[in-house]
Amino acid sequence: MTSVEERLKHLEDRFALQDVLTAFCNAVDSLADMDALLNCFTEDAVYDLTGISLPRHSGHAEIKRFFTQVFHDMSHHAHVSANFTVDTLAGDRAACRAAVLGTGATHDGRTVLVYVRYFLDFVRTPVGWRIERLREAALMPLPKELTGIHAREP
Repeated sequence: MTSVEERLKHLEDRFALQDVLTAFCNAVDSLADMDALLNCFTEDAVYDLTGISLPRHSGHAEIKRFFTQVFHDMSHHAHVSANFTVDTLAGDRAACRAAVLGTGATHDGRTVLVYVRYFLDFVRTPVGWRIERLREAALMPLPKELTGIHAREP
């Protein structure tokens, strides 16, 4: 049996991990807050979208370049996460997953709807938990006309 302190620490970490995911979704939905978005990731993080036919981005510079284009292209965004699950939590590392529904509209009138699973690897840093790797996998196929919508360089 674990101590009350150990159980409390586990609960604090679990909620802190989910808070990072929520902060990421809110930053994406802001279509403007790049600092808040990048603050969710380690400097050398990997944001892997190959599971939804988009590129993989490594490090803050590449992630920023991708989201600069997203923020430019989109007029609206809304992400809802559910089924947050902590698969492993040991020391300063955690692996989690969540189902995420993302919807939005581009300035030219196209709508975007994705239903994906996020696989998140977290690391505890001196300033709190950060995403070290975020991989997306489609739970429902993307319509053909939407694949690659944010694949181009700004």
